[in-house]
Amino acid sequence: MMKDLLIEIGTEEIPASFLAPATDTFKEQFCKFLKDSRISFGKIKSYYTPRRLTLLLYSVSEKQKQEILEVQGPPKKFAFDEQGRPTKVAIGFANSHKLKVKDLYTKQTPKGEYVFLKKEAEIKTIEQLLKDNLSRLITGLQFPKTMRWGAEKVKFARPIRWITLVYGTKPIVINVAGLKSSQYSQGHRNNRITRRRHSLWRRTAKVKIINVKHYEKILKKYDVIVDAEARKQYIKKQLIVLTKKVKGKAIEDEELLQETTNICEIPNPILCEFRPEFLNLPAPVLITALKTHTRSFAVQKKCEIATPSVMSQNSIYANALRNDTSSELLPYFIAITNTPKCDVRQVRYWYEQAVESRLEDAKFFYDEDIKVGLESRVEEEKKVVWIEGLGTLFNKTSRLERLVFVIGQRIPNVNNSSLLKAAFLCKGDLLTNMVREKEYTSLQGVIGGIYAKASGESDLVTKIITEHYLPKSFDDKLPETIEGSILSVADKIDNIVGAFIVNAVPSGSFDPLGLRRQAMAIGSIYLNKRFFLNLEEIIELSFEYFAVEENQNLLKTIKDFFRERLNALLLDRNIRYDIANAVLAVGSINVLDIYERAQALAEFRKQAEFEPLVIGQKRVNNILKGVTESFVVHENLFKETAEQNLYQQSKSIESSLQTEITKRDYKKALELLLSLRPSINNLFDQVLVMTDDEELKNNRLGLLQYIKSLFMKVADLSEIVFG
Repeated sequence: MMKDLLIEIGTEEIPASFLAPATDTFKEQFCKFLKDSRISFGKIKSYYTPRRLTLLLYSVSEKQKQEILEVQGPPKKFAFDEQGRPTKVAIGFANSHKLKVKDLYTKQTPKGEYVFLKKEAEIKTIEQLLKDNLSRLITGLQFPKTMRWGAEKVKFARPIRWITLVYGTKPIVINVAGLKSSQYSQGHRNNRITRRRHSLWRRTAKVKIINVKHYEKILKKYDVIVDAEARKQYIKKQLIVLTKKVKGKAIEDEELLQETTNICEIPNPILCEFRPEFLNLPAPVLITALKTHTRSFAVQKKCEIATPSVMSQNSIYANALRNDTSSELLPYFIAITNTPKCDVRQVRYWYEQAVESRLEDAKFFYDEDIKVGLESRVEEEKKVVWIEGLGTLFNKTSRLERLVFVIGQRIPNVNNSSLLKAAFLCKGDLLTNMVREKEYTSLQGVIGGIYAKASGESDLVTKIITEHYLPKSFDDKLPETIEGSILSVADKIDNIVGAFIVNAVPSGSFDPLGLRRQAMAIGSIYLNKRFFLNLEEIIELSFEYFAVEENQNLLKTIKDFFRERLNALLLDRNIRYDIANAVLAVGSINVLDIYERAQALAEFRKQAEFEPLVIGQKRVNNILKGVTESFVVHENLFKETAEQNLYQQSKSIESSLQTEITKRDYKKALELLLSLRPSINNLFDQVLVMTDDEELKNNRLGLLQYIKSLFMKVADLSEIVFG
């Protein structure tokens, strides 16, 4: 018989960022458990709110499927004697499975002939399986942080308060973390019932799940929307409804939308306002204050031109940097509460008081910072240690100035004076009141750009400063200006090299300084701006500017780290792993050059002649494996026509090959190498390379080394994999 199954883990409020990953993991592990247990089931839904993680499975079978198991026993030589009579070993094996000796049979295995038997697997009910395994599955869930409570040794994101476990219409009772599961869930924390008459003591209403199919509807009656997507859509709808009242639009923020969805069991958006004078604050400051302190949405003026989506926060930043302050914003915000049936006027008042208090602080920080200016902060950097053992923040600024100067000289169309000015000022905002305040640390760079503009710096300088932290995440936008891109690259290289010098390197999943992300960001900027620049030279310069003891091994480790990250970047851009290995095996770390080689090789791979060419290079590589000495080719030692022809043809294309590589036309370079394929094949068909004649052998090895050197100008084709 098939019935629906409900599992709900009720807890104290779990952090918003933990919910989706934990629910997905629980769903994946529970489905695997059912499949491994031979329990069939249909559709599965997962839900979560701050106080519950839920799985709802449809058409779950009542017991395990029947299965015939083949069990391997002892070797035949121990199970039967020379006359074929069963020994005590065979009898014991059969008895242990409640079968007779006649049920045994022999079968050949890689380890010899063994005795086997077949039997029906034990069939357990879903109730038995859940009683034996569900507690382990629940308490085994992993979270970024866990806690213990009471006398239990169980760890979970937050204390577990109830377990709802219903199969069809009946509860299944198990024990989890000292709690017995039941048919009861709980409604919203504010949906309470009075225990005694005339008593103020109240508790959250218990909700009986009479039928699993009606789980969502039942809880909605008790002010809980268990479907996260439904809560999100409700918030989005209410943002539109409420902002229409003030002829505005909520500023889009997917991160904030997801967070507010995850901190509410039933969202209750409320339109609030603040004093218009706070619109004189820079827009990023105002938006961030609302977001970080009260998880509220800022409201902007409705655009005259209809657009499919709300103006992005970055465009608000852009207007702020044009000295428009918060002219696009309105003195309203939308607070997302988790309080159904509340006194809206009272709650609005609390939010408005809290917001105005934070904006008063922000206004004070801003006014005081403007009085001091950004350039004065640079001198203060001398008193601030950047990383223990690597000097001050001022030392970092000095290194950035030197590094961007070198890079700027190697890239065309760079405004070097603006770039150097931005490098000088870019870390000054770290010492401002605004960025030092915990709520606004995310605005580093943005605040620097605003203060630079207020100090009279050019639009380009302010934009470079604003952009130099970009991208801040894998999906963040890249710097728009060439100069901002250069400063961003220089800053990230300095961060990575410095971290390696003090041994703060990534290990496994541990990367607290985000070095992998920063290295990937450098590669993305290189490709986006098409910087044809040797990254190895910039790394060496950065290492030199730290003025530490020379360490070639450490320098090699840093370069290897960048190669590994570049490999990941190529894979992210749908370059095959073997092609990535082939192009990374040759040349320096020039990101654009490596990517162009990989693209050309990926396209060239489609040709029918490519595989035989690769096979030839693998043969060359295999013969040269272990050969450490380099040999010079002497034409007068050639004995066979095939080796003479290969050498002459290779010499004839060498100059053209170098020309195409210099032009970065790797398609034509590969076509030139492909023209050598018949001669390479003839060499292997007609010439014995490893001959007994030492002089002749060395000359032929020299020829193969020369051929390999031509191919290695483009890629190491021996890394290519087929099949």
